[in-house]
Amino acid sequence: MKKIEESLYKILKETNFIKEEELEDAYQSSKELNRSLTDILVFRGLISEEALGQLVAEHLKTPYFSLRNKIIPDEILNLIPETLARKYRMVSFEKTDKEIHLAMEDPENFEAMELAKRRSDLPIKAFFTSKRDLARALNQYKRDIKKKFRNIITENVKKASAVNGNVNLEKLLEVASDLPVVKILDAILEYAVAENASDLHFEVLDDLLMVRLRVDGILNDILTLPREIQPSIVARIKVLSNLKIDEHRIPQDGRFKFQVDEALIGIRVSIIPAFFGENIVLRLLHESARPLSLEELGLSGKNLDIISKNLKRPNGMILVTGPTGCGKTTTLYSILNILNTIKVKICTVEDPVEYSIGRINQIQVNPKTGLTFAMGLRALLRHDPDIIMVGEVRDEETASMAIHSALTGHLVLSTLHTNDAPSTIPRLLDMGAEGYLLASTINIAIAQRLVRKICPSCIEEVTPPKETLEQISKATGKNITKQKFYQGKGCDKCRQSGYRGRIGIYEVLEVNEEIRSIISKKTSAEKIREVAVSSGMITMFADGLDKIAAGATTIQEVLSAVKE
Repeated sequence: MKKIEESLYKILKETNFIKEEELEDAYQSSKELNRSLTDILVFRGLISEEALGQLVAEHLKTPYFSLRNKIIPDEILNLIPETLARKYRMVSFEKTDKEIHLAMEDPENFEAMELAKRRSDLPIKAFFTSKRDLARALNQYKRDIKKKFRNIITENVKKASAVNGNVNLEKLLEVASDLPVVKILDAILEYAVAENASDLHFEVLDDLLMVRLRVDGILNDILTLPREIQPSIVARIKVLSNLKIDEHRIPQDGRFKFQVDEALIGIRVSIIPAFFGENIVLRLLHESARPLSLEELGLSGKNLDIISKNLKRPNGMILVTGPTGCGKTTTLYSILNILNTIKVKICTVEDPVEYSIGRINQIQVNPKTGLTFAMGLRALLRHDPDIIMVGEVRDEETASMAIHSALTGHLVLSTLHTNDAPSTIPRLLDMGAEGYLLASTINIAIAQRLVRKICPSCIEEVTPPKETLEQISKATGKNITKQKFYQGKGCDKCRQSGYRGRIGIYEVLEVNEEIRSIISKKTSAEKIREVAVSSGMITMFADGLDKIAAGATTIQEVLSAVKE
């Protein structure tokens, strides 16, 4: 693929598809950061993945095919065994009487095509597809994972060593490496990854161990295990995350990595002592996945233009607000990946460090040693950074340091807990910040929520209840009787939920001269909102309505996320 990427660089340079300066910067960054040029171009928003795929296909003189929403029948998919499909980065997606249609990441791999031909006993017609689309298609081999998962669990639970009462360290180490326990945990983790879960919960009850998954923000029970193997599971996770295996009285945090096929999953571990025993929550982070671009997160139109413009400013503050779990950190990481070039030095203070990013200096907050956000930020200022990210502004000292950093020529990124973008300013004022300083330093405040996306495999048009339409019309002052609404009917692809994946809805407050003037006077959030809307700010509810009209989400999701 390196040869294809070099060719892509030449094609883009010759066609002027991307501005020469931006292309050169992306190309240099790909070499310096050891990242794919394709990934950098896409998450910087310079070109879409679809357009890139078509360009590469044209260069290779191979037809392009998008597998994005393609559901491949089992009999077609299994023409190529999973091991070969993953090794040679190819998948069969269609069969005619005369040939097999094969989607490939490298259509010039003749060895792979010959193997596919032998397997199917039919001529092969190769198509080029993107790396991301191919990964989605390869995941379809995991469709029967639920059945395999149940079989593995049932078989190994019978073999697993039961632990009753307090046992010594030696016994705990023994059960932690017990093969059935290892297989049970591996099977649960693999199932969680296949289901695109963000969190995995082990909750011990009086007579059983409950296993739960959070998928698209919704928590579901997936499995119950005998209460007796709970200590073995806990011990296994503690060994993997290098925690004290014989400590059961205090909370412990750690992390480890788990490999599933080509995907490397970073797992953040939190263990707490509860009434019936230790409960565990595992946060699953896809470290090998390409960072999402701002467009993929759900930013578009005017909101995207405002953010893109302000990312080019050398100083000031960009604040992302919203409740816990609304995707603030993901948005900041996407912004960091856009800003991460060889021309700047970026430093962060985080709690915790969720993803490791090449060439960025990341500091983990550690209250036990006195390393707070404020202390870390103070230390970073002596490291000559151009861009600073502070995980969260929680107190007066951190707010003061962040504002001081922005005033002295740094671009500062951070998060706050507020309900909307205009409330960011009163929140900082409550922390002791001066109005005139905020007016001089804040560039934009971004408020966001996450809503579930309609499953593209079973989307259908629907007519909402009259009361719902009246509620929306009252909130927006618009007649929306002609607007189209959609929902997911429910299918195997989305586990009959009608939803698959999540997308953000946003409210972007740009601090212009008028807003700067009222900030200095310590005006209320309501007044700031009124002035911002009159200046053209798109409210979160309005952004949600745009995504409803585009068929991205449902009216129920938007009304649930945004109370208007």
